Amino acid sequence: MKIWGGGAPENKLLVGKKIGFTQKPTDLKKEKVSIYPKALSKVFSKSAFTMAEVLITLGIIGIVAAMTIPGLIKNYQERQFKTAYKKVYSEISQAFQEALLNQEFARAQKRDIPATEEEFNILKSKFKVMLDCGNQQIDRCWKKGDTLCGGSCSSGNSADGIDMDDGAPRENDSLCFIDGGGQSWCTYTARENIFLVDTNGRANPNRFGRDRWMFTFADINNNRTNSFVSYKKVIPYINEDVLTQEWYCKRPPCYYQSWLLK
Repeated sequence: MKIWGGGAPENKLLVGKKIGFTQKPTDLKKEKVSIYPKALSKVFSKSAFTMAEVLITLGIIGIVAAMTIPGLIKNYQERQFKTAYKKVYSEISQAFQEALLNQEFARAQKRDIPATEEEFNILKSKFKVMLDCGNQQIDRCWKKGDTLCGGSCSSGNSADGIDMDDGAPRENDSLCFIDGGGQSWCTYTARENIFLVDTNGRANPNRFGRDRWMFTFADINNNRTNSFVSYKKVIPYINEDVLTQEWYCKRPPCYYQSWLLK
């Protein structure tokens, strides 16, 4: 045994354990290089979707969209119709109140053709008129669609008032104009103080209770009146919601009343 400066003896067996290798260093490097691509391929293979999974997901999305989108569109359209209804009601009420303040009305009875024309012209004067059709070629101002009393208001015919040539408003019997906002206005007939409006003019759907409405003049108790002495306000001619088919609501429900309040 050799002694080196008082240090510990050299233990060949211990050294052998420390520096002895079962594999060469170069072999370990080769092994490390060959391991990583396999691990990465496993990760990527687990994170990807199969074509079947993608198609199933798209199918579910399509089914949900088909179920919900029509309802969303309907709700959106109804909000538009409701807002437009409130708008025209406000406009005709303001026109009426201005004329009432100026004492412009003079009707004394129900079936009065000159009084109806005069009242309509008074209201028309409060609007910016884009097209005045008078009582001739009223289809320029009032597009074919739901009408009122086609044939008879009490006929019981389920088609009464829908796209019928003899329904109101009628050529030569109704006065019509389109205002600056594109809204169509007509008299119901030449004898009645009932005024019709289509809130989006010639655009669809042209249905009463959706984009078409009726107004008349009333006394302080909300009763319709034909005498200017009792005129106090404008009210919807139909002052209730209609849930069944009628000559003024061919495709119920028609929210004549609640849409003004909500």
